[in-house]
Amino acid sequence: MEIVSDIVQEITQIRSHCGYFHLDDWSVVSCSGKDVFDYLQTQTTNDVKELTVGKGQNNAICNRKGKLIAAFSGHRTGEFSVLLLAETVQKELLVKHLDSFIFREDVTLVPPKGIDSLLAVQGPKSGLILETLTDSLTLPQKPNDVSSFELDGQQGFIINKSLTCEEGFILCISDKLKLRIQEFLENANACSVSENARETLRIEAGIPIYGKDMDNSNVLPETGLEHSSVSYNKGCYIGQEVIARIKTYGSPSYALMGLIIEGDTPPPYNGEISLDGKKIGYIKSSTYSHTLEKNIALAYMQKEHRSPDIDLSVEIDSQPFQTKTALLPFFQTATRSDHARKLHQEALGYFKEEENLDKPIAVLREAIELDPKYAAAYEALGVLLSKQNKLDEAISLMKKLAEIDPMEIMAHSNLSIYYMQQGRIEDAEKEKAEATAIEFDKLISAKMDEKKRTKDAEKKKKDQEEKMGMFLQVLEIDENDQVANFGLGSIYADQGFHEKALPHFQILVEHFPDYSVAYNLLGKTLEKLSKIDDALEVYKKGIAAASKKGDLMPLKEMQSRQYQLLHSDS
Repeated sequence: MEIVSDIVQEITQIRSHCGYFHLDDWSVVSCSGKDVFDYLQTQTTNDVKELTVGKGQNNAICNRKGKLIAAFSGHRTGEFSVLLLAETVQKELLVKHLDSFIFREDVTLVPPKGIDSLLAVQGPKSGLILETLTDSLTLPQKPNDVSSFELDGQQGFIINKSLTCEEGFILCISDKLKLRIQEFLENANACSVSENARETLRIEAGIPIYGKDMDNSNVLPETGLEHSSVSYNKGCYIGQEVIARIKTYGSPSYALMGLIIEGDTPPPYNGEISLDGKKIGYIKSSTYSHTLEKNIALAYMQKEHRSPDIDLSVEIDSQPFQTKTALLPFFQTATRSDHARKLHQEALGYFKEEENLDKPIAVLREAIELDPKYAAAYEALGVLLSKQNKLDEAISLMKKLAEIDPMEIMAHSNLSIYYMQQGRIEDAEKEKAEATAIEFDKLISAKMDEKKRTKDAEKKKKDQEEKMGMFLQVLEIDENDQVANFGLGSIYADQGFHEKALPHFQILVEHFPDYSVAYNLLGKTLEKLSKIDDALEVYKKGIAAASKKGDLMPLKEMQSRQYQLLHSDS
Protein backbone atom coordinates (compact mmCIF):
# COMPACT_ATOMS: atom_id res chain seq x y z
CA MET A 1 0.00 0.00 0.00
CA GLU A 2 2.91 2.35 0.72
CA ILE A 3 4.21 1.94 -2.87
CA VAL A 4 0.76 2.69 -4.32
CA SER A 5 0.45 5.73 -2.06
CA ASP A 6 3.83 7.03 -3.29
CA ILE A 7 2.74 6.62 -6.93
CA VAL A 8 -0.50 8.52 -6.27
CA GLN A 9 1.45 11.34 -4.60
CA GLU A 10 3.88 11.56 -7.51
CA ILE A 11 1.09 11.65 -10.11
CA THR A 12 -0.81 14.25 -8.08
CA GLN A 13 2.39 16.32 -7.91
CA ILE A 14 2.76 16.16 -11.70
CA ARG A 15 -0.89 17.10 -12.21
CA SER A 16 -0.85 20.02 -9.77
CA HIS A 17 2.74 21.22 -9.39
CA CYS A 18 5.97 19.83 -10.89
CA GLY A 19 8.00 16.64 -10.99
CA TYR A 20 11.10 15.39 -12.74
CA PHE A 21 12.59 12.13 -13.94
CA HIS A 22 15.75 11.09 -15.76
CA LEU A 23 15.31 9.90 -19.34
CA ASP A 24 18.07 7.29 -19.22
CA ASP A 25 16.25 5.33 -21.93
CA TRP A 26 16.22 8.29 -24.38
CA SER A 27 19.03 9.83 -26.44
CA VAL A 28 19.79 12.79 -28.67
CA VAL A 29 21.79 12.88 -31.89
CA SER A 30 23.27 15.97 -33.50
CA CYS A 31 22.62 15.98 -37.25
CA SER A 32 24.49 18.73 -39.10
CA GLY A 33 26.02 19.75 -42.43
CA LYS A 34 25.12 21.93 -45.41
CA ASP A 35 22.93 19.20 -46.91
CA VAL A 36 21.23 18.16 -43.68
CA PHE A 37 17.72 19.47 -44.38
CA ASP A 38 17.67 18.46 -48.05
CA TYR A 39 18.80 14.99 -46.99
CA LEU A 40 16.31 14.58 -44.13
CA GLN A 41 13.53 15.76 -46.43
CA THR A 42 14.04 12.70 -48.64
CA GLN A 43 14.24 10.25 -45.73
CA THR A 44 11.56 11.30 -43.23
CA THR A 45 7.77 11.50 -43.23
CA ASN A 46 7.43 15.15 -42.13
CA ASP A 47 8.38 18.40 -43.87
CA VAL A 48 11.66 19.32 -42.20
CA LYS A 49 12.16 22.26 -44.57
CA GLU A 50 9.34 24.05 -42.76
CA LEU A 51 11.50 24.24 -39.62
CA THR A 52 13.09 27.54 -38.71
CA VAL A 53 15.75 27.88 -36.01
CA GLY A 54 14.18 27.17 -32.61
CA LYS A 55 11.29 25.15 -34.04
CA GLY A 56 10.71 21.40 -33.95
CA GLN A 57 8.34 18.67 -35.09
CA ASN A 58 7.48 15.01 -34.62
CA ASN A 59 8.80 12.82 -37.40
CA ALA A 60 9.42 9.22 -38.46
CA ILE A 61 11.24 7.05 -40.96
CA CYS A 62 9.68 4.04 -42.65
CA ASN A 63 10.70 1.39 -45.11
CA ARG A 64 9.26 1.16 -48.63
CA LYS A 65 6.24 -0.76 -47.35
CA GLY A 66 5.39 2.04 -44.90
CA LYS A 67 6.53 -0.06 -41.93
CA LEU A 68 7.94 1.88 -38.99
CA ILE A 69 11.71 2.02 -38.57
CA ALA A 70 11.84 4.80 -35.97
CA ALA A 71 9.67 7.58 -34.55
CA PHE A 72 11.45 10.64 -33.18
CA SER A 73 11.31 14.42 -32.98
CA GLY A 74 13.63 16.93 -34.67
CA HIS A 75 14.56 20.33 -33.21
CA ARG A 76 16.40 22.89 -35.33
CA THR A 77 19.25 24.51 -33.40
CA GLY A 78 21.10 26.35 -36.20
CA GLU A 79 21.31 27.10 -39.91
CA PHE A 80 22.68 23.63 -40.68
CA SER A 81 21.98 21.70 -37.46
CA VAL A 82 19.15 19.79 -35.85
CA LEU A 83 18.83 17.70 -32.68
CA LEU A 84 17.09 14.35 -33.11
CA LEU A 85 15.39 13.11 -29.93
CA ALA A 86 14.26 9.48 -29.61
CA GLU A 87 14.12 6.50 -27.32
CA THR A 88 17.60 4.95 -27.26
CA VAL A 89 16.43 1.75 -28.96
CA GLN A 90 14.93 3.83 -31.77
CA LYS A 91 17.97 6.12 -31.95
CA GLU A 92 20.13 3.16 -32.93
CA LEU A 93 17.68 2.19 -35.70
CA LEU A 94 17.39 5.83 -36.81
CA VAL A 95 21.13 6.46 -37.03
CA LYS A 96 21.75 3.14 -38.79
CA HIS A 97 19.14 3.95 -41.43
CA LEU A 98 20.26 7.54 -42.00
CA ASP A 99 23.94 6.54 -42.15
CA SER A 100 23.25 3.86 -44.75
CA PHE A 101 21.82 6.39 -47.24
CA ILE A 102 24.50 9.07 -46.91
CA PHE A 103 26.77 9.00 -49.96
CA ARG A 104 28.21 12.36 -51.03
CA GLU A 105 25.92 14.51 -48.88
CA ASP A 106 27.47 16.85 -46.31
CA VAL A 107 25.67 15.29 -43.33
CA THR A 108 27.18 14.21 -40.00
CA LEU A 109 25.48 12.22 -37.25
CA VAL A 110 27.24 12.42 -33.86
CA PRO A 111 26.38 12.62 -30.15
CA PRO A 112 26.00 16.34 -29.30
CA LYS A 113 29.09 17.72 -27.59
CA GLY A 114 28.72 18.13 -23.84
CA ILE A 115 25.29 16.47 -23.69
CA ASP A 116 25.36 13.37 -21.47
CA SER A 117 21.94 13.40 -19.81
CA LEU A 118 18.28 14.06 -20.50
CA LEU A 119 16.05 15.31 -17.70
CA ALA A 120 12.26 15.57 -18.04
CA VAL A 121 10.57 18.32 -16.01
CA GLN A 122 6.78 18.04 -16.15
CA GLY A 123 3.75 19.70 -14.56
CA PRO A 124 1.83 23.00 -14.68
CA LYS A 125 4.56 24.78 -12.71
CA SER A 126 7.49 23.33 -14.65
CA GLY A 127 7.88 26.45 -16.78
CA LEU A 128 7.59 28.82 -13.83
CA ILE A 129 10.31 26.95 -11.98
CA LEU A 130 12.68 26.59 -14.94
CA GLU A 131 12.38 30.29 -15.78
CA THR A 132 14.35 31.01 -12.60
CA LEU A 133 17.14 28.50 -13.34
CA THR A 134 19.39 30.99 -15.15
CA ASP A 135 19.04 34.38 -16.82
CA SER A 136 20.28 32.90 -20.10
CA LEU A 137 17.32 30.50 -20.37
CA THR A 138 14.35 31.50 -22.53
CA LEU A 139 11.60 28.91 -22.42
CA PRO A 140 10.52 27.51 -25.80
CA GLN A 141 6.80 28.27 -26.03
CA LYS A 142 5.31 25.72 -28.43
CA PRO A 143 5.52 21.90 -28.50
CA ASN A 144 8.89 20.71 -29.85
CA ASP A 145 10.38 24.24 -29.86
CA VAL A 146 13.98 24.32 -28.66
CA SER A 147 16.33 26.90 -27.16
CA SER A 148 19.84 26.85 -25.75
CA PHE A 149 21.03 28.14 -22.38
CA GLU A 150 24.20 28.41 -20.32
CA LEU A 151 24.64 27.42 -16.67
CA ASP A 152 27.89 27.32 -14.70
CA GLY A 153 29.80 27.89 -17.93
CA GLN A 154 28.22 24.90 -19.68
CA GLN A 155 25.73 24.91 -22.54
CA GLY A 156 22.51 22.92 -22.61
CA PHE A 157 19.32 22.73 -24.66
CA ILE A 158 15.72 22.79 -23.50
CA ILE A 159 12.90 21.26 -25.57
CA ASN A 160 9.21 21.93 -25.03
CA LYS A 161 7.77 18.41 -24.83
CA SER A 162 5.00 16.94 -22.71
CA LEU A 163 5.35 13.30 -21.68
CA THR A 164 2.45 13.43 -19.20
CA CYS A 165 -0.35 15.55 -20.76
CA GLU A 166 0.83 18.45 -18.62
CA GLU A 167 3.12 21.32 -19.55
CA GLY A 168 6.61 19.85 -19.79
CA PHE A 169 10.19 20.23 -20.93
CA ILE A 170 13.22 18.05 -21.62
CA LEU A 171 16.65 19.38 -20.63
CA CYS A 172 19.62 18.14 -22.67
CA ILE A 173 22.59 18.67 -20.36
CA SER A 174 25.92 17.39 -19.06
CA ASP A 175 26.17 15.00 -16.13
CA LYS A 176 27.57 17.83 -14.00
CA LEU A 177 24.58 20.04 -14.72
CA LYS A 178 22.21 17.14 -14.05
CA LEU A 179 23.11 17.07 -10.34
CA ARG A 180 23.07 20.88 -10.15
CA ILE A 181 19.59 21.13 -11.75
CA GLN A 182 18.21 18.22 -9.74
CA GLU A 183 19.15 20.05 -6.52
CA PHE A 184 17.58 23.24 -7.91
CA LEU A 185 14.31 21.41 -8.69
CA GLU A 186 14.12 19.80 -5.25
CA ASN A 187 14.61 23.21 -3.63
CA ALA A 188 11.62 24.38 -5.68
CA ASN A 189 9.52 21.50 -4.23
CA ALA A 190 9.54 19.49 -7.47
CA CYS A 191 9.39 15.78 -6.69
CA SER A 192 11.32 12.90 -8.21
CA VAL A 193 8.99 10.62 -10.19
CA SER A 194 9.48 6.85 -10.02
CA GLU A 195 9.48 4.52 -13.01
CA ASN A 196 6.06 3.13 -12.01
CA ALA A 197 4.47 6.58 -11.83
CA ARG A 198 6.18 7.61 -15.05
CA GLU A 199 4.79 4.55 -16.83
CA THR A 200 1.26 5.32 -15.64
CA LEU A 201 1.59 8.93 -16.80
CA ARG A 202 2.90 7.74 -20.20
CA ILE A 203 -0.06 5.45 -20.78
CA GLU A 204 -2.54 8.10 -19.62
CA ALA A 205 -0.90 10.40 -22.18
CA GLY A 206 -1.34 7.73 -24.87
CA ILE A 207 2.35 7.68 -25.85
CA PRO A 208 3.42 4.38 -27.43
CA ILE A 209 6.98 3.12 -26.95
CA TYR A 210 9.04 1.02 -29.33
CA GLY A 211 9.27 -2.69 -28.67
CA LYS A 212 6.22 -2.68 -26.42
CA ASP A 213 3.43 -0.84 -28.24
CA MET A 214 4.88 -0.71 -31.75
CA ASP A 215 7.74 -2.09 -33.83
CA ASN A 216 8.84 -2.67 -37.42
CA SER A 217 5.81 -4.88 -38.08
CA ASN A 218 3.50 -1.84 -37.84
CA VAL A 219 2.57 0.35 -40.78
CA LEU A 220 2.95 3.91 -39.48
CA PRO A 221 -0.81 4.78 -39.62
CA GLU A 222 -1.54 1.83 -37.31
CA THR A 223 0.34 3.59 -34.49
CA GLY A 224 -1.62 6.87 -34.68
CA LEU A 225 1.67 8.77 -35.01
CA GLU A 226 0.90 9.88 -38.56
CA HIS A 227 -1.45 12.59 -37.22
CA SER A 228 1.54 14.58 -35.97
CA SER A 229 4.46 13.03 -37.86
CA VAL A 230 3.40 13.01 -41.52
CA SER A 231 3.18 15.78 -44.09
CA TYR A 232 0.89 14.90 -46.99
CA ASN A 233 2.06 17.94 -48.98
CA LYS A 234 5.83 17.41 -49.15
CA GLY A 235 7.82 15.68 -51.87
CA CYS A 236 8.80 12.04 -52.08
CA TYR A 237 10.18 10.06 -49.16
CA ILE A 238 10.61 6.37 -48.45
CA GLY A 239 7.22 4.77 -47.75
CA GLN A 240 5.21 7.77 -48.95
CA GLU A 241 3.16 5.82 -51.51
CA VAL A 242 1.81 3.33 -48.95
CA ILE A 243 1.05 5.97 -46.30
CA ALA A 244 -0.68 8.25 -48.82
CA ARG A 245 -2.74 5.35 -50.17
CA ILE A 246 -4.01 4.49 -46.69
CA LYS A 247 -4.92 8.15 -46.13
CA THR A 248 -6.74 8.39 -49.46
CA TYR A 249 -8.62 5.11 -49.56
CA GLY A 250 -9.43 4.30 -45.95
CA SER A 251 -7.80 3.33 -42.70
CA PRO A 252 -5.63 0.42 -41.53
CA SER A 253 -7.36 -2.78 -40.42
CA TYR A 254 -5.96 -2.33 -36.90
CA ALA A 255 -4.95 0.92 -35.20
CA LEU A 256 -3.86 1.96 -31.72
CA MET A 257 -6.45 3.48 -29.39
CA GLY A 258 -7.44 3.39 -25.73
CA LEU A 259 -9.48 0.91 -23.71
CA ILE A 260 -10.97 1.58 -20.28
CA ILE A 261 -11.41 -1.70 -18.43
CA GLU A 262 -13.83 -2.37 -15.59
CA GLY A 263 -12.87 -4.48 -12.59
CA ASP A 264 -9.72 -5.01 -10.56
CA THR A 265 -7.92 -7.35 -12.97
CA PRO A 266 -5.57 -5.72 -15.50
CA PRO A 267 -5.59 -7.21 -19.01
CA PRO A 268 -2.65 -9.45 -20.05
CA TYR A 269 0.02 -7.96 -22.30
CA ASN A 270 -0.48 -9.03 -25.94
CA GLY A 271 -3.80 -10.55 -24.89
CA GLU A 272 -6.11 -11.24 -27.82
CA ILE A 273 -9.40 -9.33 -27.66
CA SER A 274 -12.35 -11.27 -29.05
CA LEU A 275 -16.03 -10.45 -29.44
CA ASP A 276 -18.54 -13.23 -30.05
CA GLY A 277 -15.65 -15.57 -30.80
CA LYS A 278 -14.03 -13.23 -33.38
CA LYS A 279 -10.70 -11.47 -32.87
CA ILE A 280 -11.15 -7.68 -32.85
CA GLY A 281 -7.88 -6.52 -31.31
CA TYR A 282 -4.97 -7.10 -28.96
CA ILE A 283 -3.67 -5.46 -25.79
CA LYS A 284 -0.40 -3.57 -25.44
CA SER A 285 0.66 -1.38 -22.46
CA SER A 286 -1.76 -1.27 -19.55
CA THR A 287 -1.87 0.24 -16.07
CA TYR A 288 -4.19 1.30 -13.30
CA SER A 289 -4.97 4.99 -13.88
CA HIS A 290 -5.16 6.82 -10.56
CA THR A 291 -6.49 9.83 -12.48
CA LEU A 292 -9.45 7.91 -13.97
CA GLU A 293 -9.63 5.32 -11.15
CA LYS A 294 -9.85 2.57 -13.79
CA ASN A 295 -7.59 0.08 -15.49
CA ILE A 296 -6.60 1.42 -18.90
CA ALA A 297 -4.71 -0.02 -21.85
CA LEU A 298 -3.32 0.86 -25.23
CA ALA A 299 -4.79 -1.62 -27.71
CA TYR A 300 -4.83 -2.25 -31.44
CA MET A 301 -8.48 -2.42 -32.43
CA GLN A 302 -10.14 -3.48 -35.69
CA LYS A 303 -11.57 -0.52 -37.62
CA GLU A 304 -15.18 -1.68 -37.11
CA HIS A 305 -14.66 -1.27 -33.34
CA ARG A 306 -12.68 1.99 -33.20
CA SER A 307 -15.56 4.36 -32.44
CA PRO A 308 -14.89 6.00 -29.04
CA ASP A 309 -17.09 5.58 -25.95
CA ILE A 310 -18.48 2.20 -27.05
CA ASP A 311 -19.11 -0.37 -24.32
CA LEU A 312 -17.90 -3.83 -25.31
CA SER A 313 -18.30 -7.10 -23.42
CA VAL A 314 -15.24 -8.97 -24.68
CA GLU A 315 -12.91 -11.79 -23.86
CA ILE A 316 -9.18 -11.15 -23.49
CA ASP A 317 -7.26 -14.41 -23.72
CA SER A 318 -10.55 -16.22 -23.02
CA GLN A 319 -11.24 -14.21 -19.81
CA PRO A 320 -14.35 -11.95 -19.72
CA PHE A 321 -13.83 -8.17 -19.50
CA GLN A 322 -16.17 -5.19 -19.68
CA THR A 323 -14.45 -2.44 -21.69
CA LYS A 324 -15.08 0.97 -23.21
CA THR A 325 -13.20 2.35 -26.22
CA ALA A 326 -11.46 5.71 -25.80
CA LEU A 327 -9.53 8.16 -27.93
CA LEU A 328 -5.97 8.91 -26.91
CA PRO A 329 -4.81 10.53 -24.76
CA PHE A 330 -6.91 9.35 -21.84
CA PHE A 331 -6.13 12.58 -20.01
CA GLN A 332 -6.64 15.92 -21.76
CA THR A 333 -3.77 18.40 -21.63
CA ALA A 334 -4.47 21.37 -19.37
CA THR A 335 -2.90 24.80 -19.91
CA ARG A 336 -1.59 27.11 -17.22
CA SER A 337 -4.75 29.18 -17.67
CA ASP A 338 -6.89 26.06 -17.17
CA HIS A 339 -5.10 25.33 -13.90
CA ALA A 340 -5.42 28.98 -12.81
CA ARG A 341 -9.18 28.98 -13.46
CA LYS A 342 -9.53 25.74 -11.50
CA LEU A 343 -7.60 27.23 -8.57
CA HIS A 344 -9.75 30.36 -8.72
CA GLN A 345 -12.92 28.26 -8.38
CA GLU A 346 -11.27 26.24 -5.61
CA ALA A 347 -10.46 29.44 -3.73
CA LEU A 348 -14.03 30.69 -4.03
CA GLY A 349 -15.21 27.37 -2.60
CA TYR A 350 -12.88 27.73 0.39
CA PHE A 351 -14.09 31.31 0.90
CA LYS A 352 -17.73 30.15 1.12
CA GLU A 353 -16.95 27.26 3.47
CA GLU A 354 -14.36 28.71 5.84
CA GLU A 355 -14.04 31.83 7.95
CA ASN A 356 -10.23 31.75 7.73
CA LEU A 357 -9.17 33.57 4.55
CA ASP A 358 -5.56 32.36 4.57
CA LYS A 359 -6.30 29.24 2.52
CA PRO A 360 -8.24 30.89 -0.35
CA ILE A 361 -5.65 33.69 -0.41
CA ALA A 362 -2.83 31.16 -0.79
CA VAL A 363 -4.70 29.39 -3.60
CA LEU A 364 -5.36 32.67 -5.43
CA ARG A 365 -1.67 33.57 -5.19
CA GLU A 366 -0.92 30.23 -6.81
CA ALA A 367 -3.45 30.96 -9.60
CA ILE A 368 -1.78 34.30 -10.35
CA GLU A 369 1.63 32.65 -10.33
CA LEU A 370 0.41 30.19 -12.98
CA ASP A 371 -1.34 32.82 -15.12
CA PRO A 372 -0.10 36.35 -14.36
CA LYS A 373 -2.78 37.84 -16.66
CA TYR A 374 -5.80 36.15 -15.05
CA ALA A 375 -7.80 39.23 -14.01
CA ALA A 376 -10.47 37.38 -11.97
CA ALA A 377 -7.83 36.00 -9.58
CA TYR A 378 -6.35 39.49 -9.01
CA GLU A 379 -9.76 40.94 -8.24
CA ALA A 380 -10.73 38.10 -5.87
CA LEU A 381 -7.37 38.23 -4.08
CA GLY A 382 -7.63 42.00 -3.70
CA VAL A 383 -11.08 41.68 -2.13
CA LEU A 384 -9.91 39.02 0.36
CA LEU A 385 -6.82 41.00 1.32
CA SER A 386 -8.95 44.09 1.89
CA LYS A 387 -11.13 42.03 4.25
CA GLN A 388 -7.95 41.32 6.24
CA ASN A 389 -7.21 45.04 6.13
CA LYS A 390 -4.08 44.41 4.05
CA LEU A 391 -4.92 47.40 1.91
CA ASP A 392 -1.39 48.20 0.76
CA GLU A 393 -1.02 44.76 -0.81
CA ALA A 394 -4.54 44.91 -2.27
CA ILE A 395 -3.66 48.26 -3.84
CA SER A 396 -0.41 46.86 -5.21
CA LEU A 397 -2.35 44.00 -6.82
CA MET A 398 -4.83 46.34 -8.51
CA LYS A 399 -1.98 48.51 -9.81
CA LYS A 400 -0.41 45.40 -11.31
CA LEU A 401 -3.74 44.46 -12.88
CA ALA A 402 -4.04 47.96 -14.36
CA GLU A 403 -0.57 47.56 -15.87
CA ILE A 404 -1.52 44.20 -17.38
CA ASP A 405 -4.78 45.56 -18.80
CA PRO A 406 -5.10 49.36 -18.72
CA MET A 407 -8.77 49.00 -19.78
CA GLU A 408 -9.71 46.81 -16.80
CA ILE A 409 -12.41 48.88 -15.08
CA MET A 410 -12.44 46.81 -11.86
CA ALA A 411 -8.76 47.55 -11.24
CA HIS A 412 -9.50 51.27 -10.95
CA SER A 413 -12.87 50.80 -9.22
CA ASN A 414 -11.26 48.64 -6.53
CA LEU A 415 -8.35 51.08 -6.18
CA SER A 416 -10.89 53.83 -5.55
CA ILE A 417 -12.52 51.76 -2.80
CA TYR A 418 -9.23 50.79 -1.14
CA TYR A 419 -7.88 54.36 -1.24
CA MET A 420 -11.14 55.57 0.30
CA GLN A 421 -10.74 53.02 3.13
CA GLN A 422 -7.27 54.45 3.78
CA GLY A 423 -8.64 57.98 3.83
CA ARG A 424 -6.80 58.92 0.63
CA ILE A 425 -9.75 60.87 -0.77
CA GLU A 426 -7.90 62.56 -3.63
CA ASP A 427 -6.40 59.28 -4.89
CA ALA A 428 -9.78 57.59 -4.56
CA GLU A 429 -11.50 60.27 -6.63
CA LYS A 430 -8.77 60.08 -9.26
CA GLU A 431 -9.21 56.30 -9.66
CA LYS A 432 -12.99 56.65 -9.72
CA ALA A 433 -12.65 59.20 -12.53
CA GLU A 434 -10.28 56.84 -14.38
CA ALA A 435 -12.80 53.99 -14.10
CA THR A 436 -15.57 56.29 -15.39
CA ALA A 437 -13.39 57.45 -18.30
CA ILE A 438 -12.57 53.84 -19.26
CA GLU A 439 -16.24 52.92 -19.06
CA PHE A 440 -17.08 55.88 -21.33
CA ASP A 441 -14.30 54.94 -23.79
CA LYS A 442 -15.59 51.38 -23.90
CA LEU A 443 -19.11 52.64 -24.53
CA ILE A 444 -17.95 54.83 -27.44
CA SER A 445 -15.84 51.97 -28.81
CA ALA A 446 -18.79 49.59 -28.51
CA LYS A 447 -21.03 52.00 -30.45
CA MET A 448 -18.42 52.35 -33.19
CA ASP A 449 -18.01 48.58 -33.33
CA GLU A 450 -21.79 48.17 -33.51
CA LYS A 451 -21.95 50.62 -36.40
CA LYS A 452 -19.24 48.70 -38.24
CA ARG A 453 -20.94 45.37 -37.47
CA THR A 454 -24.21 46.69 -38.86
CA LYS A 455 -22.51 47.77 -42.07
CA ASP A 456 -20.67 44.45 -42.38
CA ALA A 457 -23.87 42.53 -41.62
CA GLU A 458 -25.73 44.31 -44.42
CA LYS A 459 -22.98 43.41 -46.89
CA LYS A 460 -22.84 39.84 -45.59
CA LYS A 461 -26.62 39.47 -45.88
CA LYS A 462 -26.54 40.62 -49.50
CA ASP A 463 -23.72 38.16 -50.31
CA GLN A 464 -25.57 35.34 -48.55
CA GLU A 465 -28.78 36.05 -50.45
CA GLU A 466 -26.90 35.71 -53.74
CA LYS A 467 -25.30 32.43 -52.62
CA MET A 468 -28.62 31.06 -51.32
CA GLY A 469 -30.21 31.59 -54.72
CA MET A 470 -27.38 29.65 -56.35
CA PHE A 471 -27.53 26.81 -53.79
CA LEU A 472 -31.32 26.48 -54.15
CA GLN A 473 -30.95 26.15 -57.92
CA VAL A 474 -28.39 23.37 -57.45
CA LEU A 475 -30.66 21.52 -54.99
CA GLU A 476 -33.52 21.59 -57.48
CA ILE A 477 -31.30 19.46 -59.72
CA ASP A 478 -29.75 17.30 -56.96
CA GLU A 479 -31.27 17.54 -53.48
CA ASN A 480 -28.32 15.63 -51.98
CA ASP A 481 -25.57 17.85 -53.44
CA GLN A 482 -22.82 18.11 -50.82
CA VAL A 483 -21.62 21.66 -51.49
CA ALA A 484 -25.10 23.16 -51.78
CA ASN A 485 -26.41 21.51 -48.60
CA PHE A 486 -23.31 22.55 -46.69
CA GLY A 487 -23.49 26.11 -47.98
CA LEU A 488 -27.24 26.58 -47.45
CA GLY A 489 -27.20 24.93 -44.02
CA SER A 490 -24.26 27.09 -42.93
CA ILE A 491 -26.03 30.28 -44.04
CA TYR A 492 -29.24 29.36 -42.24
CA ALA A 493 -27.28 28.49 -39.09
CA ASP A 494 -25.35 31.76 -39.28
CA GLN A 495 -28.61 33.69 -39.58
CA GLY A 496 -30.08 31.87 -36.58
CA PHE A 497 -32.62 29.82 -38.59
CA HIS A 498 -31.59 26.53 -37.00
CA GLU A 499 -34.79 24.68 -37.91
CA LYS A 500 -34.11 25.45 -41.58
CA ALA A 501 -30.44 24.49 -41.26
CA LEU A 502 -31.19 21.15 -39.61
CA PRO A 503 -32.39 19.09 -42.64
CA HIS A 504 -29.41 20.17 -44.76
CA PHE A 505 -26.88 18.94 -42.20
CA GLN A 506 -28.91 15.75 -41.69
CA ILE A 507 -28.69 15.08 -45.44
CA LEU A 508 -24.92 15.55 -45.31
CA VAL A 509 -24.27 13.02 -42.52
CA GLU A 510 -26.74 10.56 -44.07
CA HIS A 511 -25.22 10.60 -47.55
CA PHE A 512 -21.61 11.44 -46.61
CA PRO A 513 -21.02 9.46 -43.38
CA ASP A 514 -17.29 10.27 -43.20
CA TYR A 515 -17.83 14.05 -43.54
CA SER A 516 -16.73 14.99 -40.03
CA VAL A 517 -17.32 18.75 -40.42
CA ALA A 518 -21.01 18.05 -41.13
CA TYR A 519 -21.38 16.15 -37.85
CA ASN A 520 -19.87 19.12 -36.03
CA LEU A 521 -22.33 21.56 -37.62
CA LEU A 522 -25.28 19.23 -37.07
CA GLY A 523 -24.38 18.80 -33.40
CA LYS A 524 -24.15 22.57 -32.88
CA THR A 525 -27.51 23.04 -34.60
CA LEU A 526 -29.14 20.46 -32.36
CA GLU A 527 -27.67 22.24 -29.34
CA LYS A 528 -29.25 25.49 -30.50
CA LEU A 529 -32.58 23.67 -30.75
CA SER A 530 -32.10 22.35 -27.17
CA LYS A 531 -31.94 18.75 -28.41
CA ILE A 532 -28.98 17.91 -26.21
CA ASP A 533 -29.30 14.11 -26.25
CA ASP A 534 -29.49 14.16 -30.05
CA ALA A 535 -26.47 16.47 -30.20
CA LEU A 536 -24.44 14.13 -27.98
CA GLU A 537 -25.31 11.18 -30.21
CA VAL A 538 -24.24 13.14 -33.31
CA TYR A 539 -20.96 14.20 -31.69
CA LYS A 540 -20.31 10.57 -30.75
CA LYS A 541 -20.72 9.46 -34.36
CA GLY A 542 -18.78 12.47 -35.64
CA ILE A 543 -15.86 11.82 -33.30
CA ALA A 544 -15.70 8.25 -34.60
CA ALA A 545 -15.73 9.45 -38.22
CA ALA A 546 -13.13 12.15 -37.59
CA SER A 547 -10.82 9.81 -35.66
CA LYS A 548 -10.88 7.26 -38.48
CA LYS A 549 -10.03 9.90 -41.10
CA GLY A 550 -7.57 11.82 -38.94
CA ASP A 551 -9.55 15.09 -39.21
CA LEU A 552 -7.99 16.64 -36.12
CA MET A 553 -9.66 20.07 -36.04
CA PRO A 554 -13.31 18.91 -36.12
CA LEU A 555 -12.34 15.99 -33.87
CA LYS A 556 -10.99 18.27 -31.14
CA GLU A 557 -13.93 20.68 -31.44
CA MET A 558 -16.51 17.88 -31.16
CA GLN A 559 -14.65 16.37 -28.20
CA SER A 560 -14.72 19.78 -26.51
CA ARG A 561 -18.46 20.26 -27.19
CA GLN A 562 -19.23 16.73 -25.99
CA TYR A 563 -17.23 17.27 -22.77
CA GLN A 564 -18.95 20.59 -22.04
CA LEU A 565 -22.42 19.10 -22.55
CA LEU A 566 -21.68 16.09 -20.36
CA HIS A 567 -20.21 18.21 -17.56
CA SER A 568 -22.51 21.24 -17.67
CA ASP A 569 -24.44 22.03 -14.49
CA SER A 570 -27.68 22.09 -16.45
